[in-house]
Amino acid sequence: MNNYVKSAINYINLFSALVLTASTIFTFSIFMRVGLFVFFISYIIEVFLEKKWVGFKLDKKRIYFLIMLIFFLLAPLSILFDDSPIYFKFLFERRLALLGFSIIGLFGLNEKYNIKYFFQTVILISLIAVSYLLFWKVGIYEFVSNPNRAEIFNLARIQYIHGHMMFNFYLNISLIGIWYVFSNYWNKISPFKFALYSSIVLLFIYILFISEGRTGFTEATLLIVSFVFIQIWKKKRKFAIGLVLIIPVILFGLFSHHKRMSQKELQTEPRIFLWQSAMSLIKEKPVFGFGISNAQEEFDIERTKFQTEEFRIWSSDQKHLDSHNQFLQTTLEFGLFGLILLIIIYVFPIFIVERKKLLLTLMIVGLCLYHSIFDMFLTGQFGLIFCILISLLILSKDTTLNAVKMEQIED
Repeated sequence: MNNYVKSAINYINLFSALVLTASTIFTFSIFMRVGLFVFFISYIIEVFLEKKWVGFKLDKKRIYFLIMLIFFLLAPLSILFDDSPIYFKFLFERRLALLGFSIIGLFGLNEKYNIKYFFQTVILISLIAVSYLLFWKVGIYEFVSNPNRAEIFNLARIQYIHGHMMFNFYLNISLIGIWYVFSNYWNKISPFKFALYSSIVLLFIYILFISEGRTGFTEATLLIVSFVFIQIWKKKRKFAIGLVLIIPVILFGLFSHHKRMSQKELQTEPRIFLWQSAMSLIKEKPVFGFGISNAQEEFDIERTKFQTEEFRIWSSDQKHLDSHNQFLQTTLEFGLFGLILLIIIYVFPIFIVERKKLLLTLMIVGLCLYHSIFDMFLTGQFGLIFCILISLLILSKDTTLNAVKMEQIED
């Protein structure tokens, strides 16, 4: 009887984790609330049913999640030094995923977890979201016939799904998932599935291209180039080396055709003065930072010295505006100590995952690092999806997956 109960709880926990993964592409919804509640309650039950504390050893994986926990604890500790913790509640709540998953990392996931399920979920939800917008909210005829199709689609996406940073990141995770499926099941994929997956890749790349965001399209381009290079390297190394010489030319050609890559767009990019504002403040307290609430208050004042009049008018109704750079914001909050912990959280998984997951980990970590340059990531809206992905890479036992191994690249 206990085995049946244990198995049921394991599946409930797995299913709620899949629901959480699916819900991250959408603006915070009831599905995320329910998913979070069921996920953590079922996990607590798992801990006691399986006595996960038995045989506890402080290995490399647990040290990593302890570092994540320490990074999280910097936020509540900083309130002791905040003069006016106006922003504390808001900024603290955005970091709770770090607390939850650092504890999960210490005790581990159940044996039902397989990273393949999560990639399939992300791919499916991405396809549903894009199809929902194209066929239901915009209308496929309107999309095809209207010369302003990109603007219409993006407005619908903002209203019904999410902003471009999260939406595009999710689509790029889908691209990594499709590459992983192809790499693992190449000989088992039917012509129909091959055509289906190929069509999905082309659709997602097109949606990323017409997005108002540069980051997502740039990431997709770099990912596709990486996929192609890896496959060529396996078969013809000399050709792959030659390809390296022309890749910059190809990338320049692709980027120069994006509507937001023009010189005018880049010169008026608001992130430039947001970053200048953060760097100006960091010079005042480079070692320990200001704390999360004080940092935000100081940043609100500092950015008024750098921002344009146009941006001042646009941002007048914005309740919270950060530096749009995870590295700068963390240094602003916790100084060099916080920045070091942040970099460890990003990079350390590369050194502790199973070798067969190394390529996959490099791609996901690279994607997260790049995204963190242009937005708040670990302590922002991406914290939950990051924790899910990293926990899967480090903790899940992919016994059914013949994962892409580094040996395939090195041999």
